[in-house]
Amino acid sequence: MLSKLGILITILVLVFIFFIVISFGAGAFSKKNINKETKKYLKSVNILLAIIALVGIILVLFL
Repeated sequence: MLSKLGILITILVLVFIFFIVISFGAGAFSKKNINKETKKYLKSVNILLAIIALVGIILVLFL
């Protein structure tokens, strides 16, 4: 079984992978200009991923 540190690293790696995939899908890495709606969407996704990472950290600390 994984230790607390292993679980924390797994959660953070998954959140980072989700960030990369969603940003790539929204066109954040392209050289074209991003429209206003896409920037708003990416900001919301980044906030959501930060909350997921924070909840994961808190849960691992209290296990």
